[in-house]
Amino acid sequence: MNDLISAMSHDMGINYYTGESDESFIYRVCYSALGQWCLKSAENISEGIVGTTKNNQTIVVNELLQRFIELFPEITERYKDTNNQQWSFSAHIRKLYEQTGYLLTNEKNYNILANHGRTIETGNSSLFFGLPIKRYTVNGLGVFVLEKYYPSLTKEFLIRDELTIEEYFRSKYDFINFNDRDIGIDELQFFNPLSTNIPTRSWISEMVTDYSIARKTEIGPFYRVIRESDGHLLYSEETIEPQNDTLTSYEYRRLYFALRMHYGNPIKASVVKLDDEYSKIRIGGQLPNREYYYLLLMSWPYRNSFDKVNFLIRNEFVPTVTEVLGNIGIEFKGGCLNV
Repeated sequence: MNDLISAMSHDMGINYYTGESDESFIYRVCYSALGQWCLKSAENISEGIVGTTKNNQTIVVNELLQRFIELFPEITERYKDTNNQQWSFSAHIRKLYEQTGYLLTNEKNYNILANHGRTIETGNSSLFFGLPIKRYTVNGLGVFVLEKYYPSLTKEFLIRDELTIEEYFRSKYDFINFNDRDIGIDELQFFNPLSTNIPTRSWISEMVTDYSIARKTEIGPFYRVIRESDGHLLYSEETIEPQNDTLTSYEYRRLYFALRMHYGNPIKASVVKLDDEYSKIRIGGQLPNREYYYLLLMSWPYRNSFDKVNFLIRNEFVPTVTEVLGNIGIEFKGGCLNV
């Protein structure tokens, strides 16, 4: 193993899982190291000014990524998204850290490191928001310490209402908010909560349940729909703003998950234990950004840096993650497992 990778993996506390290839391990070590470099750049002090510009932060992380690819060309494909040529890993992790509270933007529009000692307890350690002085480990893009410092709760990080899945469903399908619309049914596609396909492949030409979502095209407009006992349809606009890198983007996916849970057909996920330290999580659909970002702070995207359904995670974090995902209607085979 390359001395550089050995040193970085030791410093960040990243180990091989049983049967892991060198390519996979190098990809994971570089992935976490790029996150560390992004955070370190926010500690920069130049001419008495603390922090760095967003543009410079993206540039320095991208330069390091290119250097890693030069040293380890076998990981090149791990950082390419053939489905989105505009995808920039460097900008992606910077925005993730901004949205999750690791980076703060000051009045000069410089990013500075948030080192208030905020932690979220998980497993035998705590997710730390910042870079602690004491020794720490890294999982995915998250920093972990043994101490608790100023503890907060996962739900505070997610900024999520405390409705149960069914309460959330009922709030979205309150008859008061529905009315007639002059819409031809042949103009619409309907989300099928009974489908076993992933949500993006669950749209059909007829409404098969009493509650659903309708759309005219893949980009909208969208409507929540209630079918009355006589077959008459009532509509309520489901506004879906342009989706981006904010923590609250792709929230509409929560409604798909709630609909499927309401009809006893929840989105499925699985946990496969790889060895005494690591497990692989697979989710049957892409997550809202809140939960996706949370996973990126707890685990590594499994196949490559843009994998949004497969994650490599330490066993000690599995109960926390399965509980978080269970709260939005994702059912793990065998329940919320202790592995």
